[in-house]
Amino acid sequence: MKQTVVFNKNLISRYNSNGPRYTSYPTATQFNEKFGIKEYCEVVADSNEDFLPKPLSLYVHLPFCNTVCFYCACNKIITANRKRAQPYLEDLHKEIELQGPLFDKDRIVNQLHWGGGTPTFISQEQIEPGKGRIFRLTNIFLERDHTRQRYTGGRRMHSGVIL
Repeated sequence: MKQTVVFNKNLISRYNSNGPRYTSYPTATQFNEKFGIKEYCEVVADSNEDFLPKPLSLYVHLPFCNTVCFYCACNKIITANRKRAQPYLEDLHKEIELQGPLFDKDRIVNQLHWGGGTPTFISQEQIEPGKGRIFRLTNIFLERDHTRQRYTGGRRMHSGVIL
C-alpha cells in the first residue's frame, strides 16, 4: 500500500514565521534599555499585590555540557572539567538570595525547571545548595512539575526529579 504525503498549504502559510525559542524566559525581545532594575522591582512588587497572586514558575539555567550538540542554540559552556561549574553555582546562589526576598511568601512556586546545557553535568550534591536556598526562600509547592533537562545521545529528554 502506497501512502501519499499531503501538505496543507494554508496551515503551512499560517505558521511559517519566526517565533521565540522556548529557552527564552522572558523572550529576548522583552529585554531593552528601558527596562532596568527599578522597573523589574516595580513589576515584582505589583505582582505581589494581586488579591490572588499568581504562582511562580522558576527556571534555573545551568549552561554546562561535556560535549557539543550542534543543533542546540542554548547559551552553554563545553567542558569535561566539572569544577568549572562551581564559580557559576556560587553566583547562582547569590542571585537566589537576592531574588527570593523580592517575592512575598504567599507566592507559591508550582514549577521548578533546571535546564540549559546539560543539567546532569551538575551533580546532585552541587544542585542541593541551590535547591535548598529556593526551598528556604519560597513557598514551594511541587507535586509534579520539577524537572531536569537531559541530553543523551543527541536527544533531549525531560524527567521528573524526586525531591
